[in-house]
Amino acid sequence: MSYTTERTPNHTTNNYTTNTTVPPQRSGSGVALAVGAVVALVAIIAYFVIASPSTPADDNVNISVDAPAAVENSAERVGDAAAGAAESVGDAAAGAASAV
Repeated sequence: MSYTTERTPNHTTNNYTTNTTVPPQRSGSGVALAVGAVVALVAIIAYFVIASPSTPADDNVNISVDAPAAVENSAERVGDAAAGAAESVGDAAAGAASAV
């Protein structure tokens, strides 16, 4: 903090008058705002960490879906096609090996 002193002579009695001015003080409201924001953030985080939603006694969920016959048949057909493709790749590999 700095003080400013101004001296002006008074010519009638040869006395000096001293005027000292103090610079204005800051209130610190910026720091208070930052601390308040941090406290509010910590309170919100603590609420979500500490408060847990109530859970049901039984966490097991059973879901059954009855697929139409066409879906089941297509799955079997895809499996048969994959087996046929594997056989074809095996035959091609055996043919390439015998050709080399």
